Amino acid sequence: MTLRTVTFSPTGTTAKIVSAIASGIMDTIKCESIICDTTCRPAETFVADPDDITVIAAPVYGGKMAPIAKTRLTAIKGPDSPCVLVAVYGNRAFENALNDMADFATSLGFMPVAAGAFIGEHSYSSSATPIAVGRPDADDIESAREFGRNIGRHLLAGTLERIDTTRLHDRPSPEESLLNFRNFVTGYQKQQAVTPRKFLPEVNTALCSQCGQCIDICPVGAIGDDCLSVDGSKCIKCCACVKRCPANARSLHSPFAPILSQNFDTPKAPVLSL
Repeated sequence: MTLRTVTFSPTGTTAKIVSAIASGIMDTIKCESIICDTTCRPAETFVADPDDITVIAAPVYGGKMAPIAKTRLTAIKGPDSPCVLVAVYGNRAFENALNDMADFATSLGFMPVAAGAFIGEHSYSSSATPIAVGRPDADDIESAREFGRNIGRHLLAGTLERIDTTRLHDRPSPEESLLNFRNFVTGYQKQQAVTPRKFLPEVNTALCSQCGQCIDICPVGAIGDDCLSVDGSKCIKCCACVKRCPANARSLHSPFAPILSQNFDTPKAPVLSL
């Protein structure tokens, strides 16, 4: 049996969850483990056997699986092979992400047998607008690991079955918070229709040493060789360059950050299905 983890994780939060799930599976069953990181490159072609298990994981973008993650995974196939779906979101809502992932995985031949929506620190989180800071935390990691152990136990018992991801729903947020967010989005969309703006990472040139790390970690090659310019047609606002800059020279001032920070600060727990 082979356990493959196929992960798109620009800021590393999704990778932490996947590592814990894989560790839990290997706590209960002996298997070969292969890590497939698609953050900066497409997945290499493979065809999973029906006896294998594949974990497919990506962050949530606009209530769906990150589109770039899908393009990175088109070469993998899993005819009648079980898979685990993992969506990581910034504490507001995962919405239709797991259903979207299930449809995508099924189109590749995989059979979803487990799914989980976990919390990760939001890409827009900063000291001024904290959003799910420090997530996944120790409890999240242990929850992910136990989820993996349960998957392993079902693998041993031969009791894994196709799941229905439409039964997985967001943990509720306060109605006032949801209303505030909906009103903000409506106003933002109206404003964008009149005076469209693109919000891209900015650089403090006094701090930037032009070390080039941001260029290396950008998953879509949006940063110029000078470390200063950003191609707005490529940037996916993942904030990998912001969060992983060794000089703290980069920032992204998204208008969504304050409304998310103010209205979705109550920590949510993972939503799991097996």
